[in-house]
Amino acid sequence: MNGLFRSTGVVAASTLASRILGLVRDMLMAAVFSATGATDAYYIAFRIPNLVRRLVGEGVFTISFIPVYTGHLVERGAAEAFDLARRTLAAFMAGLAVLVALSLVFAPQVVRVLAMGFDDPSQVEMTVAMFRIMLPYLLMAGFLAFSMGLLNSHKLFFAPAFAPVLLNAGIISGILVFSGYFEEPLYGVCVGVLAGGLLQVVLQVPYLARAGFRMRFSAAFNDPYVKRIFRRGLQGVIGMGSQQINILVASLMASFLAPGCISYIYFSDRLHELVLGLTAVSIGSVVLPEMSELSARKDYGRLGELYSIAVRSALFMAIPATAALMIAGFPIISVLLMHSRFTAHEAAMTYRALFCASSGIVGIAVCRITIPLYYALHDSRTPLYAALTSFAVNAACGYFLMRTPLGHAGLTLAVAIAATVQMAFLAVLLKRKDVSLRAGEIFLSVLKQSIAAGAMGVLVWYIAGFVDWEHDAFSRRALFLALLVTAGGGAYLALCLALRAPEARYLLGKLLRRK
Repeated sequence: MNGLFRSTGVVAASTLASRILGLVRDMLMAAVFSATGATDAYYIAFRIPNLVRRLVGEGVFTISFIPVYTGHLVERGAAEAFDLARRTLAAFMAGLAVLVALSLVFAPQVVRVLAMGFDDPSQVEMTVAMFRIMLPYLLMAGFLAFSMGLLNSHKLFFAPAFAPVLLNAGIISGILVFSGYFEEPLYGVCVGVLAGGLLQVVLQVPYLARAGFRMRFSAAFNDPYVKRIFRRGLQGVIGMGSQQINILVASLMASFLAPGCISYIYFSDRLHELVLGLTAVSIGSVVLPEMSELSARKDYGRLGELYSIAVRSALFMAIPATAALMIAGFPIISVLLMHSRFTAHEAAMTYRALFCASSGIVGIAVCRITIPLYYALHDSRTPLYAALTSFAVNAACGYFLMRTPLGHAGLTLAVAIAATVQMAFLAVLLKRKDVSLRAGEIFLSVLKQSIAAGAMGVLVWYIAGFVDWEHDAFSRRALFLALLVTAGGGAYLALCLALRAPEARYLLGKLLRRK
């Protein structure tokens, strides 16, 4: 467990910095632009570049690349592994370049699909323009994904994990600086996306050199191993990227609802992702290379132990986070977003979406650990079928729930239901693998964590009742939110220690040794 927590700590610390800066970015977006038809246009335009970043940068490319690359490292040595990496990079960037060129030409058609409900021609035109400005970011995201796969395989986690910090810094500069140079200020935000992407790329280069990788052009599009990587990658786009695709579908459906609904879903997703980034994404990035290595060595006993530790570690944060966001979601939104043009009404609408979305955190967290295990075992079909099932569930539930009084919140509830179904699908079929899953240990940890989270939720609900989160002064709201976080986190950790949860005991030990 020590190695897992040490490496995860590097990724989680970088991710925390990114998420904090992301919150600053979202606070600025809410305060400066609020939730309007124009911001809906920006979030739709940003959805494709951001989707590509999430897909390739948070697992889709890496789960197809790392097992094959690690196999070369173990069986053939570093020289042949680097040759494979160069051939993969050439093919990947060539494919992305074609995609960017086609998207530039057919941008109006793409936007019409993503925003079917937009009926204002000026809003559609604005969306197309912003979409075209941000398209080159796809190339930067592709290079970042390649760097993440190679560096993580060499146990170098910092540069890929820290890269989103630079993207957020670029977008913040777009809000505060570049927006002043355009008649439509949101175009400046789009330029900030490109500036942040360039900074991300520059950061990776010295770390690639440290890993021993030298940038040389090596094209071999018929290489069987390159083909295997991209075949699995295409399946991974569906399997590992199911959550982001379901959110994209939710945004598409929200374009048929009132103006601002897309923005409400976006802001709730950002808070939702804060939790997942610190738990499942961080842990998943760390365990995939080790899972792939253990699978290549056929050490299935250790592989099952690693999976159990990873799931329990992810749920140690995901379970209390679910309770906290459901109970204290409005106080969080009130302090972080309710400024200037972002009113109490917008905060309430965002909270409705967040409350429903939070019910899917556990399902998403388990999927982010389980899907890499399937890929480490060279099974990409089962995650594909699980994802296709989640798409069907999301579309059907979303279509029905958006027509209920839940409205846009029904769409985030549909995404949560789909994630839970996907988790169940993967868990049931995982029993067929030659891996000891230690299900009893996982169940016992989940039981202890749930009891502690329930008691924590009661305490948070009680403290939150002392504040009028719509009308009280910001200083009072901020003070009590800090109290909520401190008291809730402390109570949860104390109860987990009392219940002898190993994750809590390890965390406390690490904290005490640092003092």
